[in-house]
Amino acid sequence: MPRHDPLSETTDFLGSQGFSTARFGLILGTGFGACVQAVEQKSVVSYRSIPHFPASTVKGHEGNLVYGGRGDASVIVMQGRVHLYEGYDIRQIAYPLEVMHRFGVEVLIVTNAAGGLNPRYEAGDLMAVRHHIHPIGRKQMGDLTAETDGDPCYDDALRESLLKISIQRKLPVQQGILAWMPGPSFETRAEISLLKSLGADAVTMSTVPEVLAGRRLGMRTAALSCISNVWTGRKGETVDTDDVVSTVESSAGRCSDLLARLVRRMAHRE
Repeated sequence: MPRHDPLSETTDFLGSQGFSTARFGLILGTGFGACVQAVEQKSVVSYRSIPHFPASTVKGHEGNLVYGGRGDASVIVMQGRVHLYEGYDIRQIAYPLEVMHRFGVEVLIVTNAAGGLNPRYEAGDLMAVRHHIHPIGRKQMGDLTAETDGDPCYDDALRESLLKISIQRKLPVQQGILAWMPGPSFETRAEISLLKSLGADAVTMSTVPEVLAGRRLGMRTAALSCISNVWTGRKGETVDTDDVVSTVESSAGRCSDLLARLVRRMAHRE
């Protein structure tokens, strides 16, 4: 009997829904859902209807897989993601990347909401990720860490193109180091102190597992964070999820412009 192949079942189903070859993949994090409007949408499928595909359960993640285009470039967009703290394991987190890879995705752009640790940042700032750190939860990363340790994960040319576009469009973008924490709770004061001592400029509960999975698949990757709040160290300081979502949503227009122009520039170059 033929071996059961979940990945083929997933891609066959998506093919029947109009999905086809794409060179660009885009993951839209918390509050970034409106950025999908920058893509000419040809097919939209709920995660819950896709065989073997993990479904988003967190506020600010619409949970749709979109196939579309931007100019001459074809794009597969995750409108919302899944996280380890939702009960998924690292293989399930990586599964959407494997699906994208089957459709030919070579360039991956990942977005996220992140808490600012750098005192020079302000809520609403955008940050292009140069490097990442993940001092806690390495065991949860499984074999992704072992396979990618020491290898660069973020493509310099992609980041430089993003920064050039931001200058041309007069949309300032910071550059920084992103820390990953497994969540679901926001970081404690002690954890924030640790991350700052390690040089982190911002912290998120996503992105790094996906970037590692993309790197394993040979994808060129760029990551863009929206600083949803900035840690000040004041006693009693708290973070509200609704505020995080609204801050990122207020930056959606700037993000859409940058991401759309980055895809178009890379498509024309290549």
